[in-house]
Amino acid sequence: MHWRKKPYILFSITLLFVLNGCIPSGGRCFPYMEKAGYFCYKGHNFGRNVSTDYKKGVIDGCHTGEGYFRRNYTLSASSIDYKKGWDIGRAHCPLIIPEEAKPGMRTQYQQTLDEKGQ
Repeated sequence: MHWRKKPYILFSITLLFVLNGCIPSGGRCFPYMEKAGYFCYKGHNFGRNVSTDYKKGVIDGCHTGEGYFRRNYTLSASSIDYKKGWDIGRAHCPLIIPEEAKPGMRTQYQQTLDEKGQ
């Protein structure tokens, strides 16, 4: 009888954390989370009550991670939040290439190198 209680205990603990809002940043984002102050972008949760610079960094980092390099160097030099957001956004928004396109697919960065002859 004792072993049957373990799944219920584990489920109860997990439910307790979810209901209390103990959701780590970088996880999936659900509609109710944006109303609770979380910054959600492209289905990812990037944290709660974050600065505007951090949000800009996440958005630019996501574009970079998807193969379209974008970075505000002025803001990057003056704002730690922007730099952190850019790094996290780049890591959480990887380039997704369909299987049928992979052999001939080139990122914007690779195409730029090809044009320069490097």
